[in-house]
Amino acid sequence: MTDAYQVQPRTVVGKAVSKLRREGTLPASIYGRGLESVAVQLPYVVARDLMNAHGYNSLINVQVEGESKPRPVVVKQVDQNPVTRELWHVDFYQVDLTRKISGPVPVHFVGESPAVRDLGGIFVMHADSVEVEALPADMPEALEVSLDSLTDFDTYLYAKDIQTGAGVTVISDPEHLLAAITRPRIVAEAAAEEIAEGEQEAEAAAEGGEEAAESSEEAAAE
Repeated sequence: MTDAYQVQPRTVVGKAVSKLRREGTLPASIYGRGLESVAVQLPYVVARDLMNAHGYNSLINVQVEGESKPRPVVVKQVDQNPVTRELWHVDFYQVDLTRKISGPVPVHFVGESPAVRDLGGIFVMHADSVEVEALPADMPEALEVSLDSLTDFDTYLYAKDIQTGAGVTVISDPEHLLAAITRPRIVAEAAAEEIAEGEQEAEAAAEGGEEAAESSEEAAAE
């Protein structure tokens, strides 16, 4: 069942909203396709709990005080203090339940990579979200990605490796890199040394061949 939150109409706008924030009330807005924007407000602690529970693009209901029925919305944008991350303003987007929406969805890595467990590889995360398209009711709060396929050094996970449920489509570039397993420093250094030694041996062999060819040419000239 979709969670519901109570909000009140807001008459305070502009610079005066700073007083609302000091009183523990967060300004917000509701807008949507073909709809007039509505200024609303809600307790700061409620908005914080809402964001912690749902984040962006998850379907929730907001009941505006005085309206007969709740509005189906997703959180589309949040303004925050760049230092303290305190919430400043929330934009709710009212959705059409029959029309698909798109947006970023967090990626949660689950399981354990055999390359990390057995070989001492290093797990490196390159991205923590992907763009997803789905009907509002089907939009996932997060997508799980198994690390079981990362069995060796220099193995990778891409957006194309994500398995989704019916009605959910990952629209990020299929080659969007999510994670990789790199070699431990000692192993990487040893591999680099082997490559360097191989290059030196190849250079030495090439130089030896050139010297032999020169000797043969000199002997022929004599």
